[in-house]
Amino acid sequence: MAAGNVYRFNVDGQIVIKDSVPAELAPLGYDVLNSRGMLVKRVPRELTPEEIAERDRLKAEQEARNKRIEQRKQKDKDLMRIYSTVADVDRALQRKSDEVITQKDLQARRITDLTEKLEQAQQAAANTERRGAAVSESLVDEIRHYQSAIQGAEVAIRELEEKLETLNADYDVIRQRLRVLSVYPAGTLPEEVDSSRLPALNP
Repeated sequence: MAAGNVYRFNVDGQIVIKDSVPAELAPLGYDVLNSRGMLVKRVPRELTPEEIAERDRLKAEQEARNKRIEQRKQKDKDLMRIYSTVADVDRALQRKSDEVITQKDLQARRITDLTEKLEQAQQAAANTERRGAAVSESLVDEIRHYQSAIQGAEVAIRELEEKLETLNADYDVIRQRLRVLSVYPAGTLPEEVDSSRLPALNP
């Protein structure tokens, strides 16, 4: 510091002026004044361990938030490269849903066909038993095959129904995000969105 500077401390509410910085007062923080009493520099007091911990916590929170924003921004950019409007999302959902529904209809028709064959095989087995004869192993295997195939088709239908639900849920998330991006910039975090500002979805 230039010659003539003095150091002003606030010690328990009392102003103390020194021509140097005593080691025991330095942690309190101080003002550097020139020879005319004008403030040259203000040195803040040292932080307490609690304040340091809080500062570090806030810094970590901000860094985590910045990382989330960057990740969200990249996802938003990827999304907007695929879909321009909510109508694009609806068309994509309809296309994929139609594919799943077609598969489901095929399984339903398969169950109908298998059920008819199963009933015919069961009727043949019943007729054989009424004649007092033993049902052939091949017919027993045929009945088991139809029963197993029907169960498999029923499982497939349930899985396809779950797939439809998942598709609807996934595309609803995309639809809602596009609503946000029509008002807010890419990277906006969900908690920063005011839903009252978003455009209404067409029924």
